[in-house]
Amino acid sequence: MQDSTFPPAGSFNPARRFVRVRQMRDDGFVEFDFAIGDAELSVELILPRAAFEAFAGLPGTERMNEDTAARAFRRQQSYLYGTPDGAPESLHNNNQET
Repeated sequence: MQDSTFPPAGSFNPARRFVRVRQMRDDGFVEFDFAIGDAELSVELILPRAAFEAFAGLPGTERMNEDTAARAFRRQQSYLYGTPDGAPESLHNNNQET
């Protein structure tokens, strides 16, 4: 079953916006990732809590749950490291001599 909040790889819909909270800080700021069109292409932002709630409440903005956010992170890492599970190649035991 496909998660409706997580588009398939390679799909881009500019009408969709994604927010993933990284940290609710004690000083009243919220650190979060924001993406337009594809949950995997995000920027890190920080706003005061009230401003974040207004921003995240805009129409078309979806908050990623932990499962969806973890999948987006694994895909980002797989692009970075070129491995299916997102782990650096050096961590894979591929039984090849160096």
